[in-house]
Amino acid sequence: MNERKKLIAQNSEELLASVREEIAEEFSIMEAVNEQVQEKDFFTYHLLKQAEELRNSKN
Repeated sequence: MNERKKLIAQNSEELLASVREEIAEEFSIMEAVNEQVQEKDFFTYHLLKQAEELRNSKN
């Protein structure tokens, strides 16, 4: 019985480590996507600002 508990504990630890790795990978992906979105938002903001300036200069 004691051997069975050790085996279950070992398998549980391995599963937990695997889940932690997956969460870390997903978190890294989310950070990268968030960074790309922020860059695109920044770029879009400046394009809209330039368009507004051009529009105002034509009036």
